[in-house]
Amino acid sequence: MNQKQKLSNQKKKKIIIISTGMLILLLISAILTVTVLYFQNKNKELAKQGANILYYSESENQIAKEEGGEEENNVLVVGLDDENKTNENDTNENKESENKSSQNNEADIPYYIKVNNQANVVTIYKKDSKGNYTVPIKAMICSIGTATPESGVYSMSDKYTWRLLQGDVYGQYACRITGHILFHSVPYEEKDKSTLEWWEYDKLGTKASLGCIRLTVEDAKWIYDNCVPGTKVEFYSSSNPGPLGKPTAQKISDDEEVRNWDPTDPDKDNPWKDYLEKQEEAEEVNTEPVEENDTSRNETEDITNGDNIVNENDNNTDTNVNNNTNTNNNSIYTNSIDVTNSTNKKPDSGTNSNKQNTVTNTDKGKNNITSKNELNKDKTSNQV
Repeated sequence: MNQKQKLSNQKKKKIIIISTGMLILLLISAILTVTVLYFQNKNKELAKQGANILYYSESENQIAKEEGGEEENNVLVVGLDDENKTNENDTNENKESENKSSQNNEADIPYYIKVNNQANVVTIYKKDSKGNYTVPIKAMICSIGTATPESGVYSMSDKYTWRLLQGDVYGQYACRITGHILFHSVPYEEKDKSTLEWWEYDKLGTKASLGCIRLTVEDAKWIYDNCVPGTKVEFYSSSNPGPLGKPTAQKISDDEEVRNWDPTDPDKDNPWKDYLEKQEEAEEVNTEPVEENDTSRNETEDITNGDNIVNENDNNTDTNVNNNTNTNNNSIYTNSIDVTNSTNKKPDSGTNSNKQNTVTNTDKGKNNITSKNELNKDKTSNQV
């Protein structure tokens, strides 16, 4: 009995040990499972909190989307979920960035850029004789956004002739300032210069973007062409737009024929040039003076030169000269001269007893005099 009890006790101990081991393993597995789930949830929370965080990796060529159309959200994140949305041609998207780890030396940087958030103005400075950036050379109207840095100095890096932005829209001549903040043109619906979001263009000079600095194509291209990587960009706010003031931008919403193009784009296919030339020609035609009809010619000319009048007078002669005068400044003046020669003789056969010459002369712009002269042998009277 004792041996049987011993064997039974040994079996019970083995069972307890095995059961305890299994429970320990289950507990460890549960702890590991909870730990894994915890970190997975933590990663998801971090992704959801990415509204103001940029997960951008230059080595992976992920696209930093900045802004889009009217239905865009305010998320400025490019994470793992966005990789599938990346344009398959991104690597061939005319990326002009040098992607250099080292920036240009300050001695090689000709310009310094200041962005006035309150005034929505960008001012470019060059060096003075002492090498300080104190000489303003160019001012640009712009549109900042809600995520635009309020202050600080940053260094420009990458450049792109076209850049895919948030909202599946594109920007021309994009230059990266820091993270997801870039200089670029007003957005386009497609990577096509004739698809400009013209309603956004008319907002230049006001706060309109999500964070990037929107410019006209002309100004964005100037920065792209002239400002090298490493150029400093300073953000500040002031009611004073700057030493060169605040430029204006053309409003294009009413120009339906050409408003899908940026009017400042230097592209040879830009229709704005011909459009404006036609408008100028039409204005010139409308403003040309209308020539008045020449009424200075004589309606009736019995004598070609009214100044040379030959009158044949006999012994008794009556000469009547009547000039009707109109002194209105804007009138056509008419001088009528009636010359009547009468001979108080009995009519002879084949001879006219009264000789009458009539002269009508119409001159434009001459003063007229009404006069009547009667010449008689016994009495002479003059009236003017």
